[in-house]
Amino acid sequence: MAEAQVAENLPTGRVRRLGSLFGRFGLASLSSAIVSVSHLLVQLFSIHHLETAAIGTLAFLLVIIQFGYGLSNALVSTPYTIAVNQGDDADARSFDFFFPVNLMLAASQGLICAAIAWATASPAAALLFGMAGMLSLIRWFGRSNAYAHHAPVRAARSDLAYAGTILAGLLIAMRTGADMPAIGGMLVAASLVGLLPFGLAYLRRHLAMAPACALGAYRPVWKEQSAWTLVGVLSTEATSNSHSYIVTLLAGPTAFAPIAVGMLFFRPVNVCITALTQLERPRMTRAVARGDHDAAIRSERVFMAALVMLWLATCAVAAIALYAFPGLILKPTLDHRLVMIAVGLCALLSLVQCVQTPMSVMTQARKAFRPLAAQSMRSCGVGLVAVTLLVLGTAPVFSIGGVVLSQLVMMLGIWQLDRKWRRDRRGAA
Repeated sequence: MAEAQVAENLPTGRVRRLGSLFGRFGLASLSSAIVSVSHLLVQLFSIHHLETAAIGTLAFLLVIIQFGYGLSNALVSTPYTIAVNQGDDADARSFDFFFPVNLMLAASQGLICAAIAWATASPAAALLFGMAGMLSLIRWFGRSNAYAHHAPVRAARSDLAYAGTILAGLLIAMRTGADMPAIGGMLVAASLVGLLPFGLAYLRRHLAMAPACALGAYRPVWKEQSAWTLVGVLSTEATSNSHSYIVTLLAGPTAFAPIAVGMLFFRPVNVCITALTQLERPRMTRAVARGDHDAAIRSERVFMAALVMLWLATCAVAAIALYAFPGLILKPTLDHRLVMIAVGLCALLSLVQCVQTPMSVMTQARKAFRPLAAQSMRSCGVGLVAVTLLVLGTAPVFSIGGVVLSQLVMMLGIWQLDRKWRRDRRGAA
């Protein structure tokens, strides 16, 4: 009787664990994916309704905004998350200086976006895209603030409000038409609506301290954390973005087309990696801070399992799309064999990133920022050399292997840091 009851309860327990896993990660992944889709729809709309120069300008501005998210993570979001999760009795108000620093970073991005739009579009576009660039980082830090205080639903509401406003704007624009200023206004409206879930109190905290005082309080954070996380962000961006530039420069844009298709399939995984990192970093940081290393390790393993499951699902979708419905994805002018190779290499790259990211977040939770930056710099050097040699010596599609190699170097380096930390912890015990 007891054995039968245990056998009956085993599947139920697995279903409950699986449901808990989806409940923990599903909302963050879904809301971030919807935002990514909304940006993709804006670009598709621009292809059909804007002039060629305006299409390029819009795409570049969206890249600048996306890069701003990485800078925000390095300079503000990650240090803030770690600071407020160092202990159960952490006083959130003692970290108010992060908000004016975030405002200065957001204003800087707004000025850059405005300058680009002024030079390539019009003064009206400059005003609106400047506001959009600034508000995007204020909203992004609001998401990080929500995750840091274990309120992921608030962040998801912001994402859904943002994406919903863009979709509504696109529906109107399809009937009335739109130019660059109109699209800039659409992004401004979406950011403003996306800020509503965070409330006025969140916005007021950006003015709670004079900029000079905020920078003075931020200086120790810069020396201990932000300078090293910034090195990591810049070296990671250099590795991934230079791959596109090297292939296009040495082999031409046509050679990059199969690679772009392969990368497109695994873009949802990259979006979810970013979202789930914001979700799990506070959990790991708090566990490490209170000395519960077993809980931190469990969180790391669950995080990795969720990413690998997502990767498997993405691989299945890619396989079905390529083999059952190739005409929906591939143009006749594309070499299907090269696309298959690109998808396979991109799948390998994505898997390495899924395994590496939880270990990297755990390393950040332990405040090992300088060693992590050193690993990132080493990985960047390997990637740049490997990609260049592969482009010169083989078919350009195989250059993805250079990025895979660089990420493997990064993953093995972080794994060694993790092993050393565990050995030191056992020795101290």
